[in-house]
Amino acid sequence: MMEDNCGRDLTADELLKILQTEEVTNQNAEMVATQAAEITNNTDTLTATGLETVSEILQDIASVDSVDVEVTKLVVDVVSNMADTSDDELQMAQEMSGAVSRAVQSMEEQFINVEIQENERLTVTKPNVAAVVDDVEPDESQDGFSVLLTVTGVGDTISTDDLRLEQGDTTRNQIVPPEASIFLPSEVVVNAGTTRFFATGFRDPSLFPFSFRNENNTEHNRTVRNTEFNRIVNSRVISASFGNQVIENLDEPVIISFMPLIENATNPICAFWDFDANDGTGNWSTRGCRLSNSSTDERPECECDHLTNFGILMDIYGGSAISVQVDFILKIISYVGCCMSIWGVLVTILTYAFNRKLRDRKPNQILISLCCALLGLYVTFVVMITFDTERRVEEVEPLPCCILAGFLHYFMLASLFWMGVEGYNMHMMFVRVLNTYLPYFLRKASLVAWGCPLLIVAITAGVTRQAYAETDYCFLTRWPLIGGVLVPVGLIMIFNLAVFARVIRRLNKTVKGRMIDETEKRQRLRRLQNAICILLLMGLTWALGYLSIISPASEAVLAVFTVLNSLQGYFIFMLYCVRQPLVRRIWRSQFQCCLPESMRASSFGFTSDSSSTVKNSTGRLLQSGGKRKAKQSNNSSSQGFRPQSVEVTLPERMRRMPNQNQGFDS
Repeated sequence: MMEDNCGRDLTADELLKILQTEEVTNQNAEMVATQAAEITNNTDTLTATGLETVSEILQDIASVDSVDVEVTKLVVDVVSNMADTSDDELQMAQEMSGAVSRAVQSMEEQFINVEIQENERLTVTKPNVAAVVDDVEPDESQDGFSVLLTVTGVGDTISTDDLRLEQGDTTRNQIVPPEASIFLPSEVVVNAGTTRFFATGFRDPSLFPFSFRNENNTEHNRTVRNTEFNRIVNSRVISASFGNQVIENLDEPVIISFMPLIENATNPICAFWDFDANDGTGNWSTRGCRLSNSSTDERPECECDHLTNFGILMDIYGGSAISVQVDFILKIISYVGCCMSIWGVLVTILTYAFNRKLRDRKPNQILISLCCALLGLYVTFVVMITFDTERRVEEVEPLPCCILAGFLHYFMLASLFWMGVEGYNMHMMFVRVLNTYLPYFLRKASLVAWGCPLLIVAITAGVTRQAYAETDYCFLTRWPLIGGVLVPVGLIMIFNLAVFARVIRRLNKTVKGRMIDETEKRQRLRRLQNAICILLLMGLTWALGYLSIISPASEAVLAVFTVLNSLQGYFIFMLYCVRQPLVRRIWRSQFQCCLPESMRASSFGFTSDSSSTVKNSTGRLLQSGGKRKAKQSNNSSSQGFRPQSVEVTLPERMRRMPNQNQGFDS
């Protein structure tokens, strides 16, 4: 380590800055590369700034087109040393300027420039990187080529012969399966346009960190967004290329297989390192790659229509992933349930909103608002699952996907807040009872139930920014889901559970310890129905979402959660429309002209000639009353005068003010 005039040891960053001032030529390229390898061998003082300087030095070396084998080996040594730098520094250097990605590109350019002897193959092996360079002829590739990476060295470092190039498909014929392999069909070599072939194997994916900048994420450049922090590159990285030719749109795909670095990981995604992504800084992309039919979580296998650096992305914390069949079944259930709920809440809204008898009552106004929020939630959810046609593939651009996730987030919270308003109103009706009048209650409730979700969505999206939505299926990622949904859901659930317990206690208090006759049996049934309605409106089914983190029960819990929540709107329709006698009478009166004659006569206590029935009943009542008065008069005359028998004319009964807090007695 060099020292300055004060005797202080210079850091790796400072030494690299001094080395960068040296102009690189063909004559001194080996000297510069040697010093760069020596400096980067000490990574303790190497920071993101130093990594950027290293990248620029390697670019200068590659630009002189040196054909020296020693220069090539030293460049590989420098890149291998960079891989020993801390992941945080590598991530920072990549985010700032794409320095790590540019260093790998400079190494590949050196592979193109290096001169090798005829009928010889150059193999370079370093602890973190291995490379093989060869000039292949089309007539030698009748059966294609296989690139095999097997790391067997001490401490999992790459040793001699760990990276091999073999003719034919030998990827499945190995006694010890390779940790990463590529099979290139003969079409690739025939159409390459050059004989220079090189393959590279990387011990770990540290030189290919996720980029959290996802600019230019177009259909042609579909980068993978690491918005779920549990998804990592869970394999060694392997690459194959022909000179500087762009090999893509192959009719016969390249087959890549991997051995996961971390066992029991799930949800594999085939990806490649796209050097052009994010304005040239690079990022992982899924374009042109897919899982093959023989792929498993234990050994993912990919098919890609181009050549570059390949890796596998997996979820290391997600537990057991649901199968494709279960996912398809849940999707069908969601479609059917949401369509039924959309129809149910629409009918409920129209029924209650266009009938004055129903909409004037406060609980029914809360019900209308809740149904509107649920309608927005179900429609947005159906749109979301419609766009998600293929698992683990981004079909929607990031901005529209984030907007769709924002609407879903908003209506989800609005539904929950209106459930909280319903819980508060239940508390006022059944528990508090006295002094329950609140001025402008509905206005205040609407401000809270519609305004607070908007504020939560704005804060969550503003804080998380690029990590707000998962563009695979346009849903919230881990931290926005926890902070923006699960926390509010938990608070509302705790509040509603407390209210529900007090309401049930209040309902049962009046009949405790008494003989139950037929009337009280019906009363208890109605109260039980009320309890079910309260339970439904308060959204206790949402609490099942918390149980999905239990791996053994995840599929069962998800199935129950999907059924209950997708049908929640339909349940509300059944409980608050179909099972309400008043609503049925209103429907029959409104649609009487469309019903057959037989159904008109068998109404639920409401017929077309009900007025005459009422008149006849009134006449009979008056006659019986007259008879009773005459009888009482005769009795009084025969038995003498009784003051208590004198009929007192009551004052005109005051009209009872409608109780705005009264809803249906379900």
